[in-house]
Amino acid sequence: MKTTQNDTQIIRIQAKKNLEKKLSVFQKENKNIDDDMEQQIVSFFVSELILHGKDSSQIYQISKVSKLLGVTLDLDLNTCDILEDAAKIYDVGNLLIDKNIYIKEEKLTFEEFNIVKTHTMLGYQMLKFKGFPSTNLATVISAEHHEWWDGGGYPNQKKNTSINISSRIVAVADAVGALSRKRPGRAVWDYEKIVNFVKTRSGTQFDPSVVEVFIANEESIYDILYLDIENISYE
Repeated sequence: MKTTQNDTQIIRIQAKKNLEKKLSVFQKENKNIDDDMEQQIVSFFVSELILHGKDSSQIYQISKVSKLLGVTLDLDLNTCDILEDAAKIYDVGNLLIDKNIYIKEEKLTFEEFNIVKTHTMLGYQMLKFKGFPSTNLATVISAEHHEWWDGGGYPNQKKNTSINISSRIVAVADAVGALSRKRPGRAVWDYEKIVNFVKTRSGTQFDPSVVEVFIANEESIYDILYLDIENISYE
């Protein structure tokens, strides 16, 4: 059955209410735990993304690839640590999108793709008042990770260095993570094809400097995607 715009709004509003309620309960239950609340919030959103259908391995692979690229670009280590966490949760806007769209086997319709595209600003709205370094950065990345270096992306057609460097990094890591998995209407890509895709999008979709460090780390990124990601060192 076709999902109407009104259906989409109802699903979104109800999902937001449910998520806010779960987060409130989670924070109350964990307020006396010694662990850092920031890490607890990151873990909460990761768990919700997995429940919504996101591959848990993909979440951590994108996070690891993002940190590796950040380190190679000489971002300071504290920023890279924050980026590693932010890159786990930048996609939380998807939690407010009808799950049936994501599990659909057929290729998305034009209308469904436009619904999916709203996840960028939905994530921005969801994260912007949480107040932790990782959630603050994830707010920016959520809004910008589909912007293109040449201005051809969405939602605001930002271009070049007006896009935050962390968003430019995650844009590459996100694409690599997605292409290494089956999606509706598309089979899994082999790694060589993924690498060639990233190279050909340098200067259009992706920041050339990020592509350059991606190419310099091809072997390590292969290991993150296909081998034991816990054995990858960034130091």
